[in-house]
Amino acid sequence: MSRSILLQTTKSLALSCLLLSTNSQFTLAQNSMDWQALPNMPVGKWEPGVVILDDKLYLFGGYTEGVVSSKRSEYFDPEDGSWTLIQELPSAITHMNMVLDGRTVWFAGGFKDGYRGHTIAEVWNYDIDLDRYTAAPLLPGPRAGGGLALVGRELHYFGGLMVDRDTDSADHWVLNLDDWAKGSARWEPSIPMPTPRNQFSTIVFQGNIYAIGPPLPKGHSHAEGATFVHANKIWMIGGHTTPAGGTKSQDPDILTLAPEGQWQKVGELPNPLSSPAAGIIDGMLYVAGGAFEGSTVQAKMWIGEVP
Repeated sequence: MSRSILLQTTKSLALSCLLLSTNSQFTLAQNSMDWQALPNMPVGKWEPGVVILDDKLYLFGGYTEGVVSSKRSEYFDPEDGSWTLIQELPSAITHMNMVLDGRTVWFAGGFKDGYRGHTIAEVWNYDIDLDRYTAAPLLPGPRAGGGLALVGRELHYFGGLMVDRDTDSADHWVLNLDDWAKGSARWEPSIPMPTPRNQFSTIVFQGNIYAIGPPLPKGHSHAEGATFVHANKIWMIGGHTTPAGGTKSQDPDILTLAPEGQWQKVGELPNPLSSPAAGIIDGMLYVAGGAFEGSTVQAKMWIGEVP
């Protein structure tokens, strides 16, 4: 049996809430996927920030070979298979979720300047048409690997690691973007996470914010840039997994969750991968980068028809 915990997160009426999925099992669909290898990425990426807009896959920052944080940002166009560089990130950042607001991308917090870099409170938005970053009000405290979600005109940040890189935060803050546009915004406290954690996937689905992993059918993390909504389902591609009684390893599974349903395994990746970039464009699933065998960053890319 699956259950959910529902918490109101705004003082307004609304439809805004934090919903923590605690499904205890998943079903196995009788689907298999045929994968086609595409040319490698120009630079392999692990844990990049990811959005899809105009049928293009945008990647921001992340680790490159040697687990080095990168400012490099670019997009992949399936129409001709090309990669196009865009303006670099203001800082070399990893461990941040990206949120699309129209044609603007928001991101907050993260680890800056390399592996075991320091935790930051920076908040930025990127205007896709102007190819320009703009600073926004800092988070009340440095955080990395937390959840970021937009519901209505409110931007939510919750969870994540604190400055010691070990302590999970329960803090939940909200920034009103209409107030920010008027020049008077600040992050306000809201209901904290009941189970503090980091590097969980975050998605807005049917007006609710889902913080995914763990708990799940299995221990799971490191799929932030490969979790999205498509065809009225949440999709989660790869990541780290820790089966009951087992040890942490890269995950090959492709999972979906329908409203009021259970997690369903609908396929597997060509290779188990941690923190790849993934998205569905024109009925095809694109998977790029990620890490295999620990923290080995790879540049391979695949395409498969959606099951």
